[in-house]
Amino acid sequence: MKITLKNKILTLLILVLVASSCKQSENAGANKNVAGLYLPGLNLIDPDFIIFHKNDTLTELHFRLNSENILYTKKREDTVFSANLLIHYELINKADEAIVDSASIYFTDFGGNQQKKYLDGLINLPTQANKVYDLVVTVNDITRDHYIRKRFVLDRMDNYNTQNYLLLDSNNNVVFNSHFKSNEKVFINKNSSNPAKTILLKFYGTDFPIAKPPFSIEGEEETEQLVFKPKFSKEIEVDTLNRVSYIVEEKGLYHFQASGNMNVGPTIFNFQEHFPKVKSSENMIGPMRYISTKKEFDALNEAENKKEAVDKFWIEISGSTDRARTLISEYYNRVESANNYFTSYLEGWKTDRGLMYIIYGSPNVVYKNKNYENWIYGEENNMMSISFVFQKVTNPVSDNDYTLSRSPIFKNSWFRAVDSWRSGRIF
Repeated sequence: MKITLKNKILTLLILVLVASSCKQSENAGANKNVAGLYLPGLNLIDPDFIIFHKNDTLTELHFRLNSENILYTKKREDTVFSANLLIHYELINKADEAIVDSASIYFTDFGGNQQKKYLDGLINLPTQANKVYDLVVTVNDITRDHYIRKRFVLDRMDNYNTQNYLLLDSNNNVVFNSHFKSNEKVFINKNSSNPAKTILLKFYGTDFPIAKPPFSIEGEEETEQLVFKPKFSKEIEVDTLNRVSYIVEEKGLYHFQASGNMNVGPTIFNFQEHFPKVKSSENMIGPMRYISTKKEFDALNEAENKKEAVDKFWIEISGSTDRARTLISEYYNRVESANNYFTSYLEGWKTDRGLMYIIYGSPNVVYKNKNYENWIYGEENNMMSISFVFQKVTNPVSDNDYTLSRSPIFKNSWFRAVDSWRSGRIF
């Protein structure tokens, strides 16, 4: 499915519906609890978006919807299931807050929730170089009466930031997930107004330390410095189609930028096999560091039979094979969810948010804005609840990098949670 401005369907009913949705969203205010973002299996609509400034007058908004998160129904007289969706956007000039363009797009998809597929689309936006825009997009699952509203900043002040590049896979499909496997090929289209004949690639390994406990206040600057020490750099020529191609080989981070003086640009990742899933005993060991002693962890890594060692650890702390299976299932479901939600230049399970998510589970309350996230476990304003604050970090290779505001006050809570796991109880 491809949607352009040419096939907009504008109706009074749709505009009223969107206006109502937007008003409700605005009334919710900045303190809206968005904990549902980190609840796997909730199946609420959560589209992915990619912004690409194609040239001086055109910006492409690529979107992807997962059919599993959309409600398909069938009326008595129908023979197939269908879903009804509405996308509304407003493009606003940030300088004078004037609306440059807006439209509502209504479409129906036929299928069902059991048929896993992606609905990909494209919206062309009229933009100009040397300007900054706000883009507000509302996606509405009409049948379910559920919507999500997202706001983006379109930065057209230069031709070199990340929004001026579009990642494509070997089949020329837009890449919404930047995780690649070894020997996979990636194409990177650049803004045609970018005159560069080459693009600089910087490669970083994955040997970064994992997150420290929430009460630890040492070593927070160490990880930041490691990000900016590439193992190698190379220039790649731009082809006649105004793009570069590269075959991913080593495991690590591949950061592309216009030149050595401009450190912004797209990043692709090659982590463990099957990422974000955890499917081998070797890959199970790393996340176990959070609930194991150093001696236990070293023994796991040194064991000749990794599977036997991993199984023995979980059986010993749980007391039985059946309870071990339950613990393993929950623990690694959280690890995989952390990989999906929190991966930055680190695998999601290694990050601060991933650490807290794995040990404590999904937070009851999440407040989120462009600079921080506040997680609350328990009831809000309850003295027995615990609150964690994650500050966003400016990082040229990732827009999903957050660091926990650590404090000694978390020590008792942390050991209580870890002791629960080590006593065979899910925390």
